[in-house]
Amino acid sequence: MEYIQLAGTNGKGSTAQYLATILSQSGTCGLFTSPHIFSPLERFRINGTMISQPLYDRYMREEKTDPAEHYFGPWVRTALRWFADEAVDYAVIETGLGGRIDQTNVVDSGMQIITPISLDHTQVLGDTIRKIAREKCGIIKYGSNVVSHSQPKDALDVIKQTCERLSCTLTVLDEAAIRLKHSDAQQQVFDFTFGDLLIRDAVLHTAAAIQVQNACVAATAAYLLGMPADLITQALAETYIPAREEYTNGMMIDAAHNAAAMTELSKTVKKLFPKKHITVLTAIMEDKDIRAIADIIADFGDTVICTRADRDRGLDSMEYVKYFDNATAMDNPAYAFEYAHEINDKKNGILVVCGSFYLLSYVLDKSRENL
Repeated sequence: MEYIQLAGTNGKGSTAQYLATILSQSGTCGLFTSPHIFSPLERFRINGTMISQPLYDRYMREEKTDPAEHYFGPWVRTALRWFADEAVDYAVIETGLGGRIDQTNVVDSGMQIITPISLDHTQVLGDTIRKIAREKCGIIKYGSNVVSHSQPKDALDVIKQTCERLSCTLTVLDEAAIRLKHSDAQQQVFDFTFGDLLIRDAVLHTAAAIQVQNACVAATAAYLLGMPADLITQALAETYIPAREEYTNGMMIDAAHNAAAMTELSKTVKKLFPKKHITVLTAIMEDKDIRAIADIIADFGDTVICTRADRDRGLDSMEYVKYFDNATAMDNPAYAFEYAHEINDKKNGILVVCGSFYLLSYVLDKSRENL
């Protein structure tokens, strides 16, 4: 089994899913990601198929023997046991928080992928890009292949220094090698060149142009692992990633929950819907950079409704609303979602849901009920 690890602030889950789908084209590939939207089973996949409930229950009974232990550790051990038991060819492992001391960092990976690094979880990882990059680079192993997105200078300096110290081969995405040919709310079409790898008219089913970079990093990693261009292109078109600038029926649902991700969402909304009224339904966790996130939302949202989707760590909507000049607070997400829909229907606009995976899971579940 060959392990591929991913660490970074944004884009880990999407890049991991693109890569796992590519590697599944010619063998078996396990995928461990987080967080989940509806069920923990979503975190564990082999060739796109989730672990079964009975198998998950059995592994978790054996792995979570301490009631006080957080679920993430047992989830990691369950994933690694399942992949080993099934003797997969590849295992793509997304870190949870940071990298250096993350519980996924027990695997002896031959390749590591560093996705875009920005300020998030600063209380744990450090208050500068350089400090956070050091934590993320903690997954890099001696003599391995490292593939990185383009990065802020401070982050890239740390990545380069780490790779040089550990005798690694570093490949950094060249954004100039990407040619975006078509972009709308349903798909992105692009060309990409890396060495002898020539990808033409690749299709991603997403409204997010930023996903093209995630796909190209995954394509680069897959090519270094021996995958040909035709299988890479086919796999990218087959990959479905929920809640990442997912657009349907006048509603955009996005997992943006930090300033960097929210900035990308803002770019997409402004590009695709420049003349539409934008209603934003948002919730946020207490430990985020609330001021920065609220300022970005206020810049693209014409109407903002603040709610609270998680009772333990979610910011109270009456506190959240104070970060906006003119917004509505509704702590109950059911009432907030209904109200946001009413406004959006009256304005014939676009409803954007963002800020918290807990809110996204609630909204997606409600949307499914109305199908």
